[in-house]
Amino acid sequence: MLPQWIIKRVQFGVRLTALFGYICAAMNHYGTISVVGPAFVNREVTLKATPFYPWGCDIEWKFIIEGGTQFQTMDGPKVIRYSENGSFFLKWKASIEYNRSYFYAGCSKNPSIRSRLLSLNVKEILGECGALVILSPVVRGADVKLGYFPSDYSIQKTRKWKTNIQDIELREHSYEEEIVSEYLYVLTIFNFEDRDEGTYLLCCNSEGHTDSVQLHIQEPPSYPVLGPKAVDFKTTECIYVYGDSDIYCQTENGTEPVQVALLLGQDSFFLADSEQNNGFYLFRNVHQQMAGLSRRNVTCQVSNAAIEKPFEVHGIVCNVEKGSLPVLTVEFFDGESSTIICEVRNAIPAPAIVIHIGNVLLSDVQQTDLFNGSSHTYTSTAKVTTTNKLWNGKEVCCTRKAIDMGIADHSICKNIKCGPTLYLNTTSPVDLYPNITVIVKCLVACNTIGKWTLRWEEENNTEIKTCTNTEECLLTLNYTGESEKTYICRAWKSVELLSISLTVLNTLPEEATTNPALVVSPKWHIPVLYAVSGTVIGVLATTFTVLLYRRCKRHVYEALIRLRRPTARERSIHVYDDVQSNIETTALHNLTRLSASETGNKHESPLLDIEGNIGNVNPYDYVDTQPGLSDRRTNAPEANYIHAI
Repeated sequence: MLPQWIIKRVQFGVRLTALFGYICAAMNHYGTISVVGPAFVNREVTLKATPFYPWGCDIEWKFIIEGGTQFQTMDGPKVIRYSENGSFFLKWKASIEYNRSYFYAGCSKNPSIRSRLLSLNVKEILGECGALVILSPVVRGADVKLGYFPSDYSIQKTRKWKTNIQDIELREHSYEEEIVSEYLYVLTIFNFEDRDEGTYLLCCNSEGHTDSVQLHIQEPPSYPVLGPKAVDFKTTECIYVYGDSDIYCQTENGTEPVQVALLLGQDSFFLADSEQNNGFYLFRNVHQQMAGLSRRNVTCQVSNAAIEKPFEVHGIVCNVEKGSLPVLTVEFFDGESSTIICEVRNAIPAPAIVIHIGNVLLSDVQQTDLFNGSSHTYTSTAKVTTTNKLWNGKEVCCTRKAIDMGIADHSICKNIKCGPTLYLNTTSPVDLYPNITVIVKCLVACNTIGKWTLRWEEENNTEIKTCTNTEECLLTLNYTGESEKTYICRAWKSVELLSISLTVLNTLPEEATTNPALVVSPKWHIPVLYAVSGTVIGVLATTFTVLLYRRCKRHVYEALIRLRRPTARERSIHVYDDVQSNIETTALHNLTRLSASETGNKHESPLLDIEGNIGNVNPYDYVDTQPGLSDRRTNAPEANYIHAI
């Protein structure tokens, strides 16, 4: 039986051998080389080589024995060479003489194309039973494999797998044993979960057993973060470097050991965890690795035993470009609508641009940064679109501000000079409305020393107003009813002469009503408006009173209807015609004098008996000829029933 400390050293030696091989190979420009699984004396050992790109030739395996003087080709009847998924493998039964020997894989046609050297450490299997090794990552939900390498003494012995001192029953979907050869047995634990964690060993006879191994679920690390990233990383993918700048990879959690590698182009560097900040892996002074290049691809790789393929994030290491010096353009002022433009080209990252007028920093500067995908640089433009005539003669300065990358401030300054310009405080044409006064100001902007003479004229050069020794002149405009008129403002001083025209439109009153703010009603409209309003209100009140009175006297009309004889059907039709023909001209004078006693007498019907008088009475609205509404008291179902309103 092997002591536990020996087994641990064997496992550590195997991992160290594989790690050493990976590190050596990863830094090579052509590919990687590593040991697959553990390496024991007199057992099969497998080496793996993976080119970064197709070499275009056959692979040769070379080795040199410790203390040897030259490399030999690995060949022989018991040496197996094969390829799989772009990788090349070498497998043979390693004797003790191969311990501490060096191997590499190379191109058969070009000796310069080859991997780095891999130092192979093979260990002897000591003890009566053999060695138990973890062959795969212990990951939740994955299949975990244990490898049993029997000693020469126990090859023919019976064996029994145990977990937490309990015998393992080989059954489908839980455990499976595979006999790879008489020198290797593999136990597979399917769908490894928390319940499967614990201590595992193998008994090779009634008394002997291997040292135990602990299976605990390996947690994968988080996806790494590559930095530092500037605000424009989504556009440029750049991590900016300059003198003494650093790059970091950051990852969290993950079962130790976690390996973090930084790849710059085809060069690889393994990073150490920061003592002050756990999970923070720093690569210092990356500027030295740029080798004069402006851009290099960078990759952060994170791996541990819980993941088969490393997690990767990518970026670009970019040298800082100062770009051109600022170019300042100050256009001649046209009143207060001119612009100041400052531009910096071919810079990365985009610089911050500020503009001063004298000692005053302008706050309304508008900056745009355009990224050129071909040159990988920015063109940055800062504009000031709101200017002030008081700036005339002052100094304007454009400054490319320093960024925290070793670039100093740089400024360029110019004096603001502009020629005198004549302009109006309103836009031509001007719309005039009745009873509204408009005052137009004619101004000289960017004035030099001295006063001006300004004059307003009509189209025929008739003078309206002259202003002397000033920079402005006011023109008062009122509505005249003319369709259109043009005025001219002239300004002169010594040999300088300026002019500007103004078009005036007189808007009709009905058009002015569309703008309530411009409508002014004359005073004589108010009495007329009051009179018309009073008349309308009186007529409406009278009509409403009459209709209401007729509605309240409905029983009078119903009484009159009852007095009608049932044999007078033809007359009722005639009455309806008379009512309809005289409905707009008749009055209610006779109807209003009827009393309750008069209407209650069935034998007296002076109004209904006399056909000529019916036309003078208008108490009805319409004639209803429906049989269901006939007068039941007269027992005349076909008689017309006239409704009162």
